[in-house]
Amino acid sequence: RIIATAMKELIQSSEKVFIMGHAFGDLDSIGSSIGLAGAIHALGSEAYVVCDPVKNLSKPLIDKFKQAEGDNIFMNIPQALSSFTENSLLIIVDTHNKDFLESKELYEMAKHIVIIDHHRKTVNFIDNAVIFHHEPYASSAAEMVTEIIHYFFDTSKISSAYAEALLAGIALDTKNFVMKTGVRTFEAAASLRKLGADTISVKKLFSSSIESYQCRSNLVANAEIHNNCAIAISDLNSEEIRFIAPQAADELLGIANVDASFVIFKSNGSINISARSLGNINVQVIMEKLGGCGHQTMAATQLVDVDTG
Repeated sequence: RIIATAMKELIQSSEKVFIMGHAFGDLDSIGSSIGLAGAIHALGSEAYVVCDPVKNLSKPLIDKFKQAEGDNIFMNIPQALSSFTENSLLIIVDTHNKDFLESKELYEMAKHIVIIDHHRKTVNFIDNAVIFHHEPYASSAAEMVTEIIHYFFDTSKISSAYAEALLAGIALDTKNFVMKTGVRTFEAAASLRKLGADTISVKKLFSSSIESYQCRSNLVANAEIHNNCAIAISDLNSEEIRFIAPQAADELLGIANVDASFVIFKSNGSINISARSLGNINVQVIMEKLGGCGHQTMAATQLVDVDTG
């Protein structure tokens, strides 16, 4: 309640609010950003979600939201940089590491910063935030945002499209309420359901084409098991691999005696690794050693000037 009250006062005293997540732009990062933007609009303040429309991993959610509510809350990075003023507030969700921001330049422009994150604290954390709301035991940033906005006002002011964005974020980071879920997680999901979030609609955000399914199945079929870790390498030269790899990593955890999975693929001239775990192996620590981030059961990294061979 104290965090929510302080945030509300800061939001209402700011000229504009810009919300951004980490550079990967997954459903938790984008979903929590959209949900928070909706709450800020309901307060009567101006808010924008800053994201790269090409590189983010949440295009299905963004497209679905635009169809329902329009695209007036989204800004690309150049638009945000040109609109940002010294009286603007920057809210960063789903990361607290300076190296993994959607736009480091936007962060460097901001005088007033709020952090909302659930990942284990790293060395290179943002140390100049006015509010640093960090809960490593929360399932997701979307869960944390859902709790916060309930103290802003009567949440019935938020449409179902915003509620579904938040529910999608929770569903992603909990692997559909299987991993890292607690009482608070289900309470947050229940409150979003009351606001009209459709679980079937959210599930469709995780669907894929038959071509993507075949590629994912091929990755799983050709994976190798080493010390209870499933490792798969993709040679697919397509932007689709950015969506397929995390799905394949999740599916590999369904194989007997696999405690963690790693899918390695090329994208944008770099080597990427999508890592998943059932909890016995902390993939966050492993990915951090390679310059990545995440949390215990879900993490990733990007390697430059490295070859899969």
